[in-house]
Amino acid sequence: MYKVLIADDEPLILKNLTQIIDWPALNCTVAGTAQNGHEAVEILEKERFDLVLTDISMPGMTGIELLKQIQMIPYKPITLLISGYDDFEYAREGLKNNAFDYILKPIDYDELQECIERAIAELNQQKLNEHEYEKFFIYEWITTEKTDLEVPNKYQPYIALAVKSYEKNVEVVVQQIHENLYVYRMSDEEIIIVLTGSDDSIKECAGDVAQQIIHKASQKCIVSIGDYVDCLFDVKKSVTHARELLKFDAFTKSAIITDELIKQENKPKQSAADLMDDAISYIKNHFEQDLGIEQVSEQVGLSVSYFSHLFKQRTGVTFLEYLTNVRVDYACLLLENLDLKTYEIALKVGYTDQRYFSQVFKKKMKKTPSEYRKMVK
Repeated sequence: MYKVLIADDEPLILKNLTQIIDWPALNCTVAGTAQNGHEAVEILEKERFDLVLTDISMPGMTGIELLKQIQMIPYKPITLLISGYDDFEYAREGLKNNAFDYILKPIDYDELQECIERAIAELNQQKLNEHEYEKFFIYEWITTEKTDLEVPNKYQPYIALAVKSYEKNVEVVVQQIHENLYVYRMSDEEIIIVLTGSDDSIKECAGDVAQQIIHKASQKCIVSIGDYVDCLFDVKKSVTHARELLKFDAFTKSAIITDELIKQENKPKQSAADLMDDAISYIKNHFEQDLGIEQVSEQVGLSVSYFSHLFKQRTGVTFLEYLTNVRVDYACLLLENLDLKTYEIALKVGYTDQRYFSQVFKKKMKKTPSEYRKMVK
């Protein structure tokens, strides 16, 4: 949907412009409002809008001044001016600064609707032109890394997919899946797809696209997903990575190849004893932290229940008993060699509650920390 910003210092008009126009029916959403030009500029500098409706006469910064500020924004929205001044000079000044059109107050909402529809038609054409221009630029960039096209470095998420398939109409299948993508036939068996979006969910989106390609294609497809990049000029990195991953298709049974999959499948298989040794080492190196069985089992790549079973087999005690033994043993060492207060020792061995630490210590050592210190000294 196109994002709309409305700026007007009259709350009633601001409300009417937001509610009277059926924005969803026009494929638009009012994503921001402002009561003066300065507010509008701050909003426009933070996020991209497609359409701006602004009053000309506003305190602090007029609509004309706002229009001039908009010309300095990298992604310039289409701007419609609204004014109570029936003066051609204002209209001419606005048009000179690239206003799309000019509506007089009191607002004729039918006229405004017609004006907005023309603005949206212009946005649709711009979007189509921009898509085709960017598609050609990306093709030149990924094949030669040289281009004569003047394209600003667009900062938004991109991710490449490489498809191995001999199906002749696989491009048609792909185009039906998602609108924000570019498809390139590189050879009889290889297709490159560049997917773009507006946020980090593009990784999940790439996975969905890959699943749909495999599901809809009439012949077997292999799809690899490259690294996520956050600007246009880095697209080739993602394409190169996707192509490199596609070379692993002979070494995996998966139809979707990702970096994570390759790392997992090539990870050396460890024995249960090795995994428990790793867990014990991890406990001994992190016992002073807020350590739980979930954290340690995840560290060695096992479920909690299976880890718990293997750990007791290996050590003869439960995870909690083992952790407590390590903590108390270290606490004894501190009590024997340092003049730290009990609460300081408790913190150093992973307990934030001194009273609870003392209870645990006494249960194991049959003495309180203070009694233990007196005994060893």
